[in-house]
Amino acid sequence: MPAKVLRLISGEELMGEVEEKEDNKVFIKNVCQIVTSYADTTSATARVGLAPFMPYTKSSDGITVEKSYIGFITDPVNELINEYNKVFGSGLVMPPSKPTLQTSAPSGNHGFVKI
Repeated sequence: MPAKVLRLISGEELMGEVEEKEDNKVFIKNVCQIVTSYADTTSATARVGLAPFMPYTKSSDGITVEKSYIGFITDPVNELINEYNKVFGSGLVMPPSKPTLQTSAPSGNHGFVKI
């Protein structure tokens, strides 16, 4: 099941394998949160990375979210899929979405994509 990006109405952005459930709910397996960093303040580039979602819980087993809490669900760019696959998937790498995007080496399970 391909990973999707979810934006919650609270503003949090999650990534995981989404499965539709009954009663207006979705189950998200291998969930992580998307974080941004503007490490280089001299340029307008952002770094986007994946971080564990609520690491102090058992959310790694998956979470159930009411559809009413989800603003939208969309497909991630290949660079983000590659970082996700390094942590949760097969490790297969897809070609870049755009030639201008660069990725940096992951540190542990916190890989960053420079956009």
